[in-house]
Amino acid sequence: MKLALAQFGASSDKLQNLAVIRRFAEQAAKSGASMLFLPEYSMFYAKTNRHSLNKQAAEPLDGSFAAALGSIARQNSLWLAAGIYEQTDGLPYNTIILLDDAGTLRGFHRKQKLYDAFGYRESDECQAGDTPFAPVQTPAGRLGIITCFELRFPALAAAQKAAGADLLYIPAGWATGANKLLHWRTLLCARAIENSMMVLGVDQYLADCFIGHSAVFAPDGTVCGALGEGDGLLTITI
Repeated sequence: MKLALAQFGASSDKLQNLAVIRRFAEQAAKSGASMLFLPEYSMFYAKTNRHSLNKQAAEPLDGSFAAALGSIARQNSLWLAAGIYEQTDGLPYNTIILLDDAGTLRGFHRKQKLYDAFGYRESDECQAGDTPFAPVQTPAGRLGIITCFELRFPALAAAQKAAGADLLYIPAGWATGANKLLHWRTLLCARAIENSMMVLGVDQYLADCFIGHSAVFAPDGTVCGALGEGDGLLTITI
């Protein structure tokens, strides 16, 4: 079975982001992949004024952006997972949605551990979820999800394994900084080894913002495939 990971830098233009996702979906389908995994913030990313712009951009789980993703999933016969900002009465949730190849919403994860670290406060621009993701049966097995900063909390990955996950998807906007690439790769590998499951780390790439370097680690820590900087599609066979 083939899985595809799409690495790109999202902008504040939703239609532009959809166009990028559509191109990756078409490439993934041509490669024979059955699932396409996208980064955190795939729907929208504003470099400044995120407190107000995220609220303006946020949509419900059945909003127009999710509907467009569903259409892309159907047209390309792909399961598809991507990050959105989910609308609420207050600050939005940082949410990952999982759609099947019919475009139906099969699950969603609202990020619980917000990135209030290294001098940053994600809690100023979105609110935390309060429920872990319930793993979903997919063509590749039972899929677990944690998001970005949650990679730094081993118990969250272990809880996904305990709930029945066979593989773990970690969408991210992993910020640049000293040794951040080392942290990203080391922690992805550690979560794979300690839980004996495949880990899919799908990161954004934006120069001076997010590092890229999406990668897949096997349960024994072997690197199954990896990207560097820049946009790209990584296809692996499991």
